Amino acid sequence: MMATQANQIDRTTDVELRSIKAALARMSEAELDALSETTYRLDQFAPALLAWLDSACVWQVQHRAGIHYDLQPPETAIPPEQGDISIDGAVVVRRLFLPDSPAMSALFDAVLARLSSGGRQTNH
Repeated sequence: MMATQANQIDRTTDVELRSIKAALARMSEAELDALSETTYRLDQFAPALLAWLDSACVWQVQHRAGIHYDLQPPETAIPPEQGDISIDGAVVVRRLFLPDSPAMSALFDAVLARLSSGGRQTNH
């Protein structure tokens, strides 16, 4: 039973990360640049989230340029004590771009799903 639960968690988080990657892939270069620039212009109210968002944009740009490496999930950059503020921060940043970008909406849907589920692989 425990292995089954762990496998379900692994699959859930993998699906969420694939959703993040798919949303990044749908974003235009201008959208990636705008999001990246926004992470620097905003007050650093959720610094780990903002740093991760910027790194995700850079990952996508580099991926398009043929430089391939694994996109790390948000929880690798966001410590547990910043989880709630990061969820709030994602909502705030998302509102800056709505309704201008369906791809950006999809990105934030996936990021919020990941953050809300904890995105952490645990052994229950």
